[in-house]
Amino acid sequence: MISKRFISMFSIVMLLSSCIGVNADMVLRANGSGSITLEYRVSQFLESLGKLDGNENWPLIPVGRADFERSVQRIDGLKLVSFASKKQEPDVVYTVKLAFSTLDALVRFLDATSNHAVLTREAGKTRLSLTLSRGKDIDPELLSLFTSVSQPYSIALSLSTPNNAALSVSGDIAGVSIVPNGRKVSFSAPLPALLKQGTSATVDIQWQ
Repeated sequence: MISKRFISMFSIVMLLSSCIGVNADMVLRANGSGSITLEYRVSQFLESLGKLDGNENWPLIPVGRADFERSVQRIDGLKLVSFASKKQEPDVVYTVKLAFSTLDALVRFLDATSNHAVLTREAGKTRLSLTLSRGKDIDPELLSLFTSVSQPYSIALSLSTPNNAALSVSGDIAGVSIVPNGRKVSFSAPLPALLKQGTSATVDIQWQ
């Protein structure tokens, strides 16, 4: 039997993860190197929880400079170019730029949470698949709370390539916006749509 304590901790984690928006802008060169610029919008309430006595070294959401420095140390071919943060009511906005020397380094960074980013190469084409939601069932009352908390936030990503790329999305996501073809393709969706009961969402980008 799952304990009530486990359910409580799971609820807290889900609630906290609903208080952050992410924008990822990736630029790819012909040799496979490039850069990724990330913007995290984190609720000031969530950010302040990580500053309570005894919690300073264990932030609830890993968006601090030290977190990215650890990623750079762990992943060959990844470099921290810049890091900045500012308060923009009601959030704290973190802007991070990373450079990668290979696509494999980029994917290792994107896949830090395991099985969310997959790179495949076949017949001269490269495909990057990003899983944004796995469609897990959530208690309806908790889902209503998460949806309410996440209203101001969205998930967005883009990829610029030397040649034309194609982007597609699997999953029934309300409010999704995409640029499906061109040298810069993009995807964005409101976070509540990705939290919807039973919703699974994968973004596939393919280029030569």
